[in-house]
Amino acid sequence: MKLVKSDFFKNASLLFSGSLIAQGIGFGALYFLGRMYSPEDFGEVETLMKIAGVFIAIAGLRYEMAIVVEEDNHNASDLLRLSLFINAVISFLLLIVIGIFQIPIAHFFKLQNQQLLLFLPLIIWLTSSTESIVLWRNRTKSYPKISTNRIIFSLSGTTYKLIHPLMQWMGNGLFQGQLLGQGIALIHMVYQLPFKIFSTTKHQLIILAKTYRKFPYFSSPAALLNILATSMPVFIIASFDGQEATGYFSNAYKLTYLPMSMLSLALGQVFFERIARLRNNKEEAGSMAHQLINTLYVIGIVPVLVLWVWGDQIAPLILGEQWEETGIYIQIIILFYFTMFLTSSFSSAFETYQKLPFQLSYNFLFLISTFTALYLGYTIGGSTRIALTWFAITGIVLRLAILNYFFVLFGKNMFVKTIFAVLITGGLGYLGFTIRDLIS
Repeated sequence: MKLVKSDFFKNASLLFSGSLIAQGIGFGALYFLGRMYSPEDFGEVETLMKIAGVFIAIAGLRYEMAIVVEEDNHNASDLLRLSLFINAVISFLLLIVIGIFQIPIAHFFKLQNQQLLLFLPLIIWLTSSTESIVLWRNRTKSYPKISTNRIIFSLSGTTYKLIHPLMQWMGNGLFQGQLLGQGIALIHMVYQLPFKIFSTTKHQLIILAKTYRKFPYFSSPAALLNILATSMPVFIIASFDGQEATGYFSNAYKLTYLPMSMLSLALGQVFFERIARLRNNKEEAGSMAHQLINTLYVIGIVPVLVLWVWGDQIAPLILGEQWEETGIYIQIIILFYFTMFLTSSFSSAFETYQKLPFQLSYNFLFLISTFTALYLGYTIGGSTRIALTWFAITGIVLRLAILNYFFVLFGKNMFVKTIFAVLITGGLGYLGFTIRDLIS
């Protein structure tokens, strides 16, 4: 295939190799972390990081997304500066808000260590700043730098998480490790930038802010709605069922979507850079997108089926006996995360083809639909398992719909192929459960 032979695959491989090593470190440590920390510890950190993630998505008002799209290198550098400045302002304002509302926020999410909320603005500033610079590095095709950064983040954070309980230090080591890893990652990403971050003028930043005003107007609210929707299970579970159940879900996420998302992110970053240059050539863009979706499906289908059929047995083997409920959650949500894996690489089409108002509308629909599914799953179904089932079904339908929309933008019709893929996946799943019953 052209995609495999091109530098697209080589660049994506560079990014994925870093992600793979980083994930290998995380997975290897998870065997020990699952036995060193309680589900409540994992749940607390997951809740805090999801809250942070909501603000990270909009900390730069999405001006950072224009860094890759902008054709002029000097303007792209100024867009980076603009996003970093806005991020610093928003993080500071958030610190004031959290200081005022710390107790009610902790009560709503059933957090035991409410003082950790005060560190969220720091996490947001570190992460958003790193991601903005990553996008600039992506523009310049500095893929080895980006790949190395992921390894450094994972290695430094994971090392601390493992050492913390052994040294009997105070506080939640999982959260502290996350904070340390993100700080080191930012230092590494800033190192040897080929320009001075503060070397610009107020006038130039204002001009660029006006030029790309659609990003804060449309892309920023859309990103906020999207992260709220994908984080909704954590927020609802924490509110209805507490931090233990949130911890079970947290590690179900780590064993399912997180490893898939690393590959999807690697491919998506390279695809974003490439599709931004090919947006006026639908034939080539459509061909590249078609080859990419085939590659993603082939790569993902086997591990997805294994987790769907045997997830309840795999989770306790990896994490320990206390994590059996995590395995059940994996079986419930794995197909939804598979559809997220298939669609995430193409989400840059919204920015590339200037479909930001549509992105906003879709993400609003996704948020309302998934919230309703989870809420009714608890109030009517009465359990986390039922809530996650309704959430997964709703999410699958909406994700497959947006995947087909992306391909319309690329000039391809994917409807028949989508139906065929659903039937194939369902048939393979049925075969897997049949084999499991025969074995047992």
